[in-house]
Amino acid sequence: MSRNYSPKTFLRKTPNALLKEYFVAKGVLGEIAFEKLGETQVDPVIAAMEALPVRKRTEIEQEFRQINELAYEQGVRVLLEEGQSPFHRLDLAETFGGMGSHYERAFWMFLNHREVFDIAADLAYMDRVSSWRNREVGVGLTPAVEKKDVEALEAGLSEFYRQEGRGYHCVVDNYLREDPERHCYFAYPEDYGTVDMELNEQEEFIKRARKPALEVVFVYRPQTGILETNAKGRKDQIEKLLGIFCRVILGLDGLPDKPSERYDLAPLKDPSLSLATDPEDGIEGVFIRMLRFDLPDSGNRRITFEASSDSDGKAIYRLIERVIEKKGLPMSIVTVAKAKLKLEFAGVDGKKGKTLTFEISTPDRCTLKDDPPDQIARKYIERWGFVVG
Repeated sequence: MSRNYSPKTFLRKTPNALLKEYFVAKGVLGEIAFEKLGETQVDPVIAAMEALPVRKRTEIEQEFRQINELAYEQGVRVLLEEGQSPFHRLDLAETFGGMGSHYERAFWMFLNHREVFDIAADLAYMDRVSSWRNREVGVGLTPAVEKKDVEALEAGLSEFYRQEGRGYHCVVDNYLREDPERHCYFAYPEDYGTVDMELNEQEEFIKRARKPALEVVFVYRPQTGILETNAKGRKDQIEKLLGIFCRVILGLDGLPDKPSERYDLAPLKDPSLSLATDPEDGIEGVFIRMLRFDLPDSGNRRITFEASSDSDGKAIYRLIERVIEKKGLPMSIVTVAKAKLKLEFAGVDGKKGKTLTFEISTPDRCTLKDDPPDQIARKYIERWGFVVG
């Protein structure tokens, strides 16, 4: 999900000195004396941008949106993470510490370290997306990372999508993330062509053909042996994509013939289940917000229970007891197919603590993302017995 973007808010929160540097490099807005403008005096800049030719204005707005995507706390963390990696070795802590806002930090990186910025943009996207599919493929495998290997993955994905009349071109970027170790591959196969209406330089509407790209993300975690993917498609299509990745990058014969079931939510039937956490993780409470039961031998019949408030973590079980047990439907014969959990973190430095709400669905879906709180949650869903094996 993209962050909200407002041109005026973006310009107000970006120092004039950086705006001037940016527009000088673009060769536009030379008539604006940024050094004489107040830091929040943006109307002259907005007016000058609106007077630009359509193509130039669109280019600038697209880049501002890219910067906006990283102009928040987690985005800056990812910029630091990638900048300080062994591939770049940038000491950014002092530089960032002297800046007044995340907008300034993200904009400065865009201007001064564009390669790092572009990689961080991919990684930040990975931290935001949810609905990952998970498959166990083997612990401790060594992913192939050479140029020829990446090109082989591009060719394999292109061949797969060409069967659907698209994918004639494909680009793959691969990155390594630490703590925990994750090997990330971002693939961009060509999607079906489309036609958009847009304004030309004479402010006339014209039709312009374009070829958008799909986005397919693979993440292999050698410590757990899990391969995750975020892609659109049916389950059988996703498994074919995973098979291509396993052959080309992980050196396997294909997607291992292992049960596709990644999650087992049966422990959540037990009201006495302990959802204990470690003090150092700063979690003040764990609450079950929703449980969905699938009924046996009943096609698609299911019962969903939701609890919006909870003081002791057992409200949903009291609701289940009133409905299921009194109907003579024993818990032993229903299947927990989906659960929604909420983690409440303690506040820091007087600030209100954050919350994390996520869903797990059998056999292999989870909405946890990849930022720090979600990494903590991943640890506990294994400890609490929701992971098969």
